[in-house]
Amino acid sequence: MNTSEKSLTQRNEKIQKNWTQKGLELISSSYLVKLSIACLVLVALLSFASPYFFTLTNFKDILLGTAVIGIISFGMTMVLISDGIDLSVGSVVAYSSVILCVSLNAGLGLPVALFLTVAGAITVGLFNGFFVSVLNINPFIITLGSMSLVRGIAYIIIGGQPKPFDSDIIRFIGSGSLLGIPIPIYALLLVLVVLSYVMKYTQFGRNVYAIGNNQETARLSGINVVKTRILVYCIMGLLAGIAGILLAAQTYAGIPAAGMGYELDALTAVILGGTCLKGGQGRLAGTLLGTLIVALVLNGQNMLGVPYFYQLVSKGIIIIFAMTVAMKRN
Repeated sequence: MNTSEKSLTQRNEKIQKNWTQKGLELISSSYLVKLSIACLVLVALLSFASPYFFTLTNFKDILLGTAVIGIISFGMTMVLISDGIDLSVGSVVAYSSVILCVSLNAGLGLPVALFLTVAGAITVGLFNGFFVSVLNINPFIITLGSMSLVRGIAYIIIGGQPKPFDSDIIRFIGSGSLLGIPIPIYALLLVLVVLSYVMKYTQFGRNVYAIGNNQETARLSGINVVKTRILVYCIMGLLAGIAGILLAAQTYAGIPAAGMGYELDALTAVILGGTCLKGGQGRLAGTLLGTLIVALVLNGQNMLGVPYFYQLVSKGIIIIFAMTVAMKRN
Protein backbone atom coordinates (compact mmCIF):
# COMPACT_ATOMS: atom_id res chain seq x y z
CA MET A 1 0.00 0.00 0.00
CA ASN A 2 1.49 3.35 -1.08
CA THR A 3 1.42 6.56 0.94
CA SER A 4 -1.61 8.09 -0.81
CA GLU A 5 -3.70 4.92 -0.38
CA LYS A 6 -2.68 4.68 3.27
CA SER A 7 -3.62 8.32 3.82
CA LEU A 8 -7.00 7.79 2.12
CA THR A 9 -7.68 4.72 4.25
CA GLN A 10 -6.84 6.60 7.44
CA ARG A 11 -9.06 9.50 6.42
CA ASN A 12 -12.02 7.13 5.72
CA GLU A 13 -11.48 5.43 9.07
CA LYS A 14 -11.41 8.82 10.78
CA ILE A 15 -14.64 9.92 9.05
CA GLN A 16 -16.32 6.64 9.95
CA LYS A 17 -15.16 6.99 13.56
CA ASN A 18 -16.46 10.56 13.72
CA TRP A 19 -19.87 9.55 12.37
CA THR A 20 -20.01 6.61 14.79
CA GLN A 21 -19.08 8.88 17.67
CA LYS A 22 -21.70 11.45 16.63
CA GLY A 23 -24.31 8.70 16.39
CA LEU A 24 -23.46 7.43 19.87
CA GLU A 25 -23.55 10.99 21.23
CA LEU A 26 -26.97 11.51 19.65
CA ILE A 27 -28.32 8.33 21.18
CA SER A 28 -26.90 9.18 24.59
CA SER A 29 -27.97 12.82 24.58
CA SER A 30 -31.26 12.98 22.71
CA TYR A 31 -34.22 12.25 24.94
CA LEU A 32 -36.45 11.80 21.88
CA VAL A 33 -34.15 9.10 20.53
CA LYS A 34 -34.27 7.33 23.88
CA LEU A 35 -38.06 7.43 23.84
CA SER A 36 -38.10 6.06 20.29
CA ILE A 37 -35.83 3.20 21.33
CA ALA A 38 -38.08 2.51 24.33
CA CYS A 39 -41.10 2.26 21.98
CA LEU A 40 -39.28 -0.18 19.70
CA VAL A 41 -38.15 -2.30 22.66
CA LEU A 42 -41.72 -2.42 24.01
CA VAL A 43 -43.05 -3.50 20.61
CA ALA A 44 -40.41 -6.24 20.37
CA LEU A 45 -41.05 -7.56 23.89
CA LEU A 46 -44.83 -7.55 23.53
CA SER A 47 -44.60 -9.22 20.12
CA PHE A 48 -42.75 -12.12 21.71
CA ALA A 49 -45.07 -12.20 24.73
CA SER A 50 -48.34 -12.36 22.76
CA PRO A 51 -48.99 -13.79 19.27
CA TYR A 52 -51.93 -11.39 18.90
CA PHE A 53 -49.96 -8.22 19.54
CA PHE A 54 -48.10 -7.77 16.25
CA THR A 55 -51.18 -7.63 14.04
CA LEU A 56 -52.66 -4.87 11.91
CA THR A 57 -55.94 -4.94 13.84
CA ASN A 58 -54.19 -4.54 17.17
CA PHE A 59 -52.02 -1.69 15.94
CA LYS A 60 -55.14 0.09 14.73
CA ASP A 61 -56.61 -0.34 18.22
CA ILE A 62 -53.43 1.12 19.74
CA LEU A 63 -53.55 4.11 17.40
CA LEU A 64 -57.25 4.69 18.12
CA GLY A 65 -56.53 4.75 21.84
CA THR A 66 -53.55 7.01 21.23
CA ALA A 67 -55.69 9.48 19.26
CA VAL A 68 -57.98 10.43 22.14
CA ILE A 69 -55.31 10.53 24.86
CA GLY A 70 -52.79 12.09 22.47
CA ILE A 71 -55.00 15.06 21.61
CA ILE A 72 -55.59 15.70 25.31
CA SER A 73 -51.87 15.30 26.01
CA PHE A 74 -50.93 17.90 23.38
CA GLY A 75 -53.13 20.42 25.17
CA MET A 76 -51.70 19.37 28.54
CA THR A 77 -48.21 19.97 27.15
CA MET A 78 -49.09 23.60 26.41
CA VAL A 79 -50.60 24.01 29.86
CA LEU A 80 -47.52 22.60 31.62
CA ILE A 81 -45.17 24.69 29.45
CA SER A 82 -47.08 27.77 30.65
CA ASP A 83 -46.45 26.63 34.25
CA GLY A 84 -49.99 25.38 34.84
CA ILE A 85 -51.91 22.13 35.12
CA ASP A 86 -55.42 20.97 34.21
CA LEU A 87 -57.04 18.10 36.09
CA SER A 88 -60.47 18.66 34.55
CA VAL A 89 -59.71 17.26 31.08
CA GLY A 90 -61.26 13.83 31.71
CA SER A 91 -64.47 15.44 32.91
CA VAL A 92 -64.53 17.75 29.89
CA VAL A 93 -64.28 14.69 27.62
CA ALA A 94 -67.37 13.19 29.29
CA TYR A 95 -69.16 16.55 29.32
CA SER A 96 -68.52 16.99 25.60
CA SER A 97 -69.80 13.53 24.71
CA VAL A 98 -72.96 14.23 26.72
CA ILE A 99 -73.61 17.60 25.03
CA LEU A 100 -73.15 16.02 21.61
CA CYS A 101 -75.49 13.14 22.45
CA VAL A 102 -78.23 15.31 23.98
CA SER A 103 -78.05 17.84 21.14
CA LEU A 104 -78.35 15.17 18.44
CA ASN A 105 -81.20 13.40 20.22
CA ALA A 106 -83.00 16.75 20.54
CA GLY A 107 -82.96 17.04 16.75
CA LEU A 108 -80.76 20.14 16.63
CA GLY A 109 -78.72 18.82 13.72
CA LEU A 110 -75.05 17.90 13.52
CA PRO A 111 -73.59 21.41 12.86
CA VAL A 112 -75.43 22.89 15.84
CA ALA A 113 -74.58 19.88 18.02
CA LEU A 114 -70.87 20.17 17.19
CA PHE A 115 -70.93 23.93 17.80
CA LEU A 116 -72.57 23.52 21.21
CA THR A 117 -70.12 20.74 22.12
CA VAL A 118 -67.05 22.78 21.22
CA ALA A 119 -68.46 25.94 22.82
CA GLY A 120 -69.19 24.06 26.05
CA ALA A 121 -65.67 22.64 26.20
CA ILE A 122 -64.06 26.03 25.53
CA THR A 123 -66.25 27.58 28.23
CA VAL A 124 -64.75 25.21 30.78
CA GLY A 125 -61.28 26.24 29.62
CA LEU A 126 -62.28 29.90 29.90
CA PHE A 127 -63.57 29.24 33.43
CA ASN A 128 -60.29 27.61 34.47
CA GLY A 129 -58.18 30.25 32.76
CA PHE A 130 -60.09 33.11 34.40
CA PHE A 131 -59.59 31.78 37.93
CA VAL A 132 -55.93 30.88 37.28
CA SER A 133 -54.91 34.06 35.45
CA VAL A 134 -57.20 36.83 36.72
CA LEU A 135 -57.88 35.69 40.29
CA ASN A 136 -54.46 33.98 40.71
CA ILE A 137 -55.97 30.76 42.09
CA ASN A 138 -53.60 27.81 42.15
CA PRO A 139 -54.29 25.84 38.91
CA PHE A 140 -54.19 22.53 40.77
CA ILE A 141 -56.96 23.68 43.12
CA ILE A 142 -59.26 25.28 40.57
CA THR A 143 -59.01 22.46 38.00
CA LEU A 144 -59.51 19.88 40.75
CA GLY A 145 -62.73 21.67 41.62
CA SER A 146 -63.86 22.01 38.01
CA MET A 147 -63.11 18.31 37.49
CA SER A 148 -65.87 17.43 39.95
CA LEU A 149 -68.13 20.31 38.90
CA VAL A 150 -68.11 19.52 35.17
CA ARG A 151 -68.61 15.80 35.62
CA GLY A 152 -71.52 16.47 37.95
CA ILE A 153 -73.10 18.71 35.33
CA ALA A 154 -72.63 15.98 32.72
CA TYR A 155 -74.53 13.52 34.94
CA ILE A 156 -77.31 16.03 35.51
CA ILE A 157 -77.70 16.86 31.81
CA ILE A 158 -78.06 13.26 30.67
CA GLY A 159 -79.93 11.93 33.69
CA GLY A 160 -77.14 9.87 35.20
CA GLN A 161 -77.10 7.07 32.61
CA PRO A 162 -75.32 6.65 29.24
CA LYS A 163 -77.56 7.31 26.25
CA PRO A 164 -77.01 6.26 22.63
CA PHE A 165 -77.39 8.52 19.62
CA ASP A 166 -77.52 7.97 15.89
CA SER A 167 -75.49 9.89 13.31
CA ASP A 168 -73.88 8.33 10.25
CA ILE A 169 -71.28 11.10 10.01
CA ILE A 170 -70.27 10.78 13.66
CA ARG A 171 -70.09 6.99 13.30
CA PHE A 172 -67.78 7.43 10.31
CA ILE A 173 -65.57 9.80 12.29
CA GLY A 174 -65.27 7.21 15.04
CA SER A 175 -64.91 3.98 13.08
CA GLY A 176 -64.30 4.98 9.46
CA SER A 177 -61.00 4.86 7.60
CA LEU A 178 -59.36 6.76 4.77
CA LEU A 179 -56.62 4.98 2.81
CA GLY A 180 -56.69 2.30 5.48
CA ILE A 181 -55.96 4.75 8.30
CA PRO A 182 -58.65 5.41 10.96
CA ILE A 183 -60.13 8.93 10.87
CA PRO A 184 -59.16 9.72 14.52
CA ILE A 185 -55.50 9.32 13.54
CA TYR A 186 -55.90 12.10 10.99
CA ALA A 187 -57.39 14.26 13.74
CA LEU A 188 -54.41 13.47 15.98
CA LEU A 189 -51.88 14.33 13.26
CA LEU A 190 -53.73 17.51 12.32
CA VAL A 191 -53.71 18.72 15.93
CA LEU A 192 -50.02 17.81 16.22
CA VAL A 193 -49.05 19.73 13.07
CA VAL A 194 -51.10 22.82 13.94
CA LEU A 195 -49.92 23.04 17.55
CA SER A 196 -46.30 22.35 16.59
CA TYR A 197 -46.43 25.25 14.14
CA VAL A 198 -48.11 27.50 16.71
CA MET A 199 -45.61 26.71 19.45
CA LYS A 200 -42.53 27.00 17.25
CA TYR A 201 -43.27 29.74 14.74
CA THR A 202 -45.83 32.12 16.26
CA GLN A 203 -45.50 34.91 18.81
CA PHE A 204 -48.16 33.24 20.94
CA GLY A 205 -46.08 30.05 21.18
CA ARG A 206 -42.99 32.00 22.17
CA ASN A 207 -45.04 33.86 24.76
CA VAL A 208 -46.20 30.55 26.28
CA TYR A 209 -42.59 29.42 26.72
CA ALA A 210 -41.58 32.81 28.12
CA ILE A 211 -44.41 32.78 30.68
CA GLY A 212 -43.45 29.26 31.76
CA ASN A 213 -39.84 30.31 32.30
CA ASN A 214 -40.67 33.41 34.34
CA GLN A 215 -44.05 35.14 34.47
CA GLU A 216 -42.74 38.39 35.91
CA THR A 217 -39.99 38.70 33.31
CA ALA A 218 -42.52 37.92 30.58
CA ARG A 219 -44.84 40.65 31.91
CA LEU A 220 -42.05 43.22 32.07
CA SER A 221 -41.08 42.37 28.48
CA GLY A 222 -44.56 43.38 27.31
CA ILE A 223 -46.31 40.01 27.15
CA ASN A 224 -49.96 39.99 28.19
CA VAL A 225 -49.63 37.13 30.68
CA VAL A 226 -53.32 37.05 31.67
CA LYS A 227 -54.61 36.92 28.10
CA THR A 228 -52.05 34.31 27.04
CA ARG A 229 -52.74 31.96 29.95
CA ILE A 230 -56.51 32.23 29.47
CA LEU A 231 -56.05 31.35 25.80
CA VAL A 232 -53.90 28.33 26.74
CA TYR A 233 -56.69 26.96 28.95
CA CYS A 234 -59.28 27.67 26.24
CA ILE A 235 -57.18 25.66 23.78
CA MET A 236 -56.95 22.89 26.37
CA GLY A 237 -60.75 22.91 26.68
CA LEU A 238 -61.14 22.85 22.88
CA LEU A 239 -58.84 19.83 22.55
CA ALA A 240 -60.62 18.00 25.36
CA GLY A 241 -63.87 18.73 23.54
CA ILE A 242 -62.49 17.27 20.30
CA ALA A 243 -61.34 14.20 22.22
CA GLY A 244 -64.85 13.89 23.69
CA ILE A 245 -66.37 14.00 20.20
CA LEU A 246 -63.98 11.27 19.02
CA LEU A 247 -64.75 9.12 22.05
CA ALA A 248 -68.50 9.56 21.55
CA ALA A 249 -68.04 8.70 17.87
CA GLN A 250 -66.36 5.43 18.86
CA THR A 251 -68.94 4.44 21.49
CA TYR A 252 -72.06 5.90 19.76
CA ALA A 253 -73.21 7.25 23.12
CA GLY A 254 -72.95 10.10 25.57
CA ILE A 255 -71.31 8.66 28.67
CA PRO A 256 -71.06 10.85 31.80
CA ALA A 257 -68.57 8.41 33.35
CA ALA A 258 -66.25 8.57 30.33
CA GLY A 259 -62.73 9.92 30.61
CA MET A 260 -62.08 8.69 34.15
CA GLY A 261 -58.34 8.87 34.75
CA TYR A 262 -57.59 10.57 31.42
CA GLU A 263 -55.95 13.45 33.25
CA LEU A 264 -53.44 11.04 34.81
CA ASP A 265 -52.82 9.28 31.47
CA ALA A 266 -52.22 12.65 29.80
CA LEU A 267 -49.92 13.89 32.55
CA THR A 268 -47.95 10.63 32.43
CA ALA A 269 -47.54 10.88 28.66
CA VAL A 270 -46.52 14.53 28.82
CA ILE A 271 -44.00 14.01 31.60
CA LEU A 272 -42.57 10.90 29.92
CA GLY A 273 -42.27 13.03 26.79
CA GLY A 274 -39.87 15.37 28.55
CA THR A 275 -42.03 18.38 29.40
CA CYS A 276 -40.71 20.26 32.41
CA LEU A 277 -42.95 20.29 35.49
CA LYS A 278 -41.80 23.81 36.31
CA GLY A 279 -42.82 25.20 32.93
CA GLY A 280 -40.90 26.74 30.05
CA GLN A 281 -39.76 23.51 28.43
CA GLY A 282 -41.46 20.79 26.41
CA ARG A 283 -41.91 19.31 22.95
CA LEU A 284 -45.04 17.91 21.34
CA ALA A 285 -43.02 15.23 19.55
CA GLY A 286 -41.91 13.94 22.94
CA THR A 287 -45.51 13.96 24.14
CA LEU A 288 -46.53 11.84 21.13
CA LEU A 289 -43.86 9.27 21.98
CA GLY A 290 -44.86 9.33 25.64
CA THR A 291 -48.47 8.71 24.63
CA LEU A 292 -47.41 5.77 22.47
CA ILE A 293 -45.47 4.23 25.37
CA VAL A 294 -48.48 4.50 27.69
CA ALA A 295 -50.78 3.04 25.00
CA LEU A 296 -48.37 0.17 24.28
CA VAL A 297 -48.11 -0.76 27.95
CA LEU A 298 -51.88 -0.72 28.49
CA ASN A 299 -52.58 -2.61 25.26
CA GLY A 300 -49.90 -5.18 26.02
CA GLN A 301 -51.40 -5.88 29.43
CA ASN A 302 -54.83 -6.38 27.84
CA MET A 303 -53.30 -8.75 25.28
CA LEU A 304 -51.69 -10.75 28.08
CA GLY A 305 -54.91 -10.87 30.12
CA VAL A 306 -53.52 -8.93 33.08
CA PRO A 307 -56.32 -8.33 35.63
CA TYR A 308 -57.55 -4.75 35.94
CA PHE A 309 -56.29 -4.22 39.50
CA TYR A 310 -52.77 -5.25 38.46
CA GLN A 311 -53.04 -2.76 35.60
CA LEU A 312 -53.79 -0.06 38.17
CA VAL A 313 -50.62 -1.03 40.03
CA SER A 314 -48.56 -0.85 36.83
CA LYS A 315 -50.09 2.52 35.93
CA GLY A 316 -49.10 3.84 39.35
CA ILE A 317 -45.56 2.56 38.83
CA ILE A 318 -45.39 4.27 35.43
CA ILE A 319 -46.57 7.57 36.94
CA ILE A 320 -43.99 7.37 39.75
CA PHE A 321 -41.28 6.48 37.24
CA ALA A 322 -42.26 9.37 34.96
CA MET A 323 -42.25 11.83 37.87
CA THR A 324 -38.85 10.57 39.05
CA VAL A 325 -37.34 10.90 35.57
CA ALA A 326 -38.82 14.39 35.22
CA MET A 327 -37.40 15.54 38.56
CA LYS A 328 -33.97 14.12 37.71
CA ARG A 329 -33.97 15.80 34.30
CA ASN A 330 -35.08 19.13 35.74
